[in-house]
Amino acid sequence: MKDYSIRKCRRILRNGFKLFNKKGNLLTPAEHKEFEEDLRALDQAILTKKKHEASILANRLSSFIKSHFPKTPLDHFLEIGYALVFAIVVAFLIRQFWFELYEVPTGSMRPTIEEMDRMFVSKTTFGIQMPFKKRPLLFSDDYIKRSNIIVFSTKDLDIPDSDMLYFRIIPGKKRFVKRNVTKPGDTLYFYGGLIYSIDKDANPILTQADPEFLQKSGIEKIDHVPYISFDGRTKLSRPTSQNIFTDVTLKQMNLPVGKLDIAQKGEIEGTFFNGKEWVRDRIAALKAPHDEPMSYSDLWGIGNYAMARVLNLNEAKLFYGKTAESEETLAYLELRHTPNLTYPKPEIRQDEQGRIHPMITPFATVVPLTQAHLNTLQKNLYTARFCVENGRAYRYQEGRRRPQRVEYDPKFPNVPNGLYEFYYGIGYKVHFGGIRTQLSKDHPLYNSSPENIRKLFNQGIGFNIVYEPISPNQPYNPQRFAYYRDGDLYVMGAPLLKKTDPTLVRFVQEELERQKESSREKPYIAYVDRGAPLKQDGSLDIEFIQAFGLKVPDDAVIGLGDNYAMSADSRDFGFVPVENLLGAPSFTFWPPGANFGPLTQPGYPWITAPNLIIWSIVVIVCVICYLWIRRRNQRSLF
Repeated sequence: MKDYSIRKCRRILRNGFKLFNKKGNLLTPAEHKEFEEDLRALDQAILTKKKHEASILANRLSSFIKSHFPKTPLDHFLEIGYALVFAIVVAFLIRQFWFELYEVPTGSMRPTIEEMDRMFVSKTTFGIQMPFKKRPLLFSDDYIKRSNIIVFSTKDLDIPDSDMLYFRIIPGKKRFVKRNVTKPGDTLYFYGGLIYSIDKDANPILTQADPEFLQKSGIEKIDHVPYISFDGRTKLSRPTSQNIFTDVTLKQMNLPVGKLDIAQKGEIEGTFFNGKEWVRDRIAALKAPHDEPMSYSDLWGIGNYAMARVLNLNEAKLFYGKTAESEETLAYLELRHTPNLTYPKPEIRQDEQGRIHPMITPFATVVPLTQAHLNTLQKNLYTARFCVENGRAYRYQEGRRRPQRVEYDPKFPNVPNGLYEFYYGIGYKVHFGGIRTQLSKDHPLYNSSPENIRKLFNQGIGFNIVYEPISPNQPYNPQRFAYYRDGDLYVMGAPLLKKTDPTLVRFVQEELERQKESSREKPYIAYVDRGAPLKQDGSLDIEFIQAFGLKVPDDAVIGLGDNYAMSADSRDFGFVPVENLLGAPSFTFWPPGANFGPLTQPGYPWITAPNLIIWSIVVIVCVICYLWIRRRNQRSLF
């Protein structure tokens, strides 16, 4: 005989009472009387909390029900169906109005949020999410906070493959998690991995450029880059019989900013939509001397950033005719910078999607690196999460799906099989459920040879041999960026060369000399620090930001990934309408580790009208349910 708890006995009693009322007339008079007496006895035993007596009666009643009222397949089906419908309705109500549990599939928000992290997402942050209503009820711009994390729907955004099925049956749109860097109507400018902004009334606002704000918010190691690639998102038209697209519209932030056309004589003509496209042949000042964007790279700070690769000595000699400047030179940092539509002349190349069309050719330069510089790169190294199998590596995707054929995997011959990642120079092995353990210092991934550092730098995001340097201006970029901040040259969010480093001092001098000696027919723009958008007194240059910054619409925000190298965000699909905002993650509950707990963000206010309304409804419903259950359990069924 099974030993039943009072709660289990109560469930058996209620099921028996239901059957007694529904099918009791099918029993013989003797069976009907026995059934009723057992129900009454069990009812009294439960009310008086006689557990042993109730358990005996519940076992006897359970046997009677099984023998006299056996369940048909239809009964099982209806029972499961009712439970499923009830669970779906409750889950829908909770997920729609209160909160939801969200698992992050990608690394676009690392290190704040890792792949496979599971979070609580509040649905009352921006208002009450009403079904079939575009904007949340009680929505207010005041609920939107700069530098806080948002969850938004991809509905009506220019994102391919955005459809999905909830519970595998209900059609819907995918949701993205990004860091919101603006409020509606802001204007922003990128410099040094930071964002300088003014609000819609042209007032300076507290941004990530403020050191006190960075320290207070815990986001001092998160930086932002204004573009994903030089060409951005391309819209192609007019293919030739050789499948070459002759008309290409270039989009940054999903805004059309320029166009490349192949003319009848085969010349590529560039058109800049914001003004005259030109290249200054000699630049006396580090900041643009004009008061409006005249060139593609003038837009919202694009010219302050460069795409970077590490070249070995053979590649530097082959691409740029560079030989080792001294015995200490072990490699070169290639910097491709200042993209324009007129010079260097755009070239017809094949992009990463295999399409052939005109593409921007940026200026390029190289910086010599010593072992000390390479060690600094290794100390600040971050990578995508990657799998190693039989000495070859590929980038992790949800479900460990292999993204490419094995022959495209870069080789890591001495690395044991496993799932790995680097952040801030620390290597981790990733185990079941996203739990991480730090690698031992003698692990082969920590090999400090120039070739290993070069491989992890160039391959550490894409993990595909197409990102190996094969030409000076290949379309496959390793998604590494460099920028200046206060005179220091930053790579991977940390200074690689300080402004007092003799290598950087010599490099800047050579860049300025190269620019000075260039001609109007063959100009060169030096890659030097143009400076933050500040006046001489250190205050924000509002006029400059108004002229060169990115203006956000009054009904939208910009969502950027903390891990800009691996993030499809507003740089690709553009502004996020406020009506798409669904909520905000507040707490990571799995896996245990550094990310467990509240997320790194300034924080949303809790006492708001939507929060108070929904939480009040939840409390009222819980109290009513508790009182109803308590009253039901304290009274007899007869």
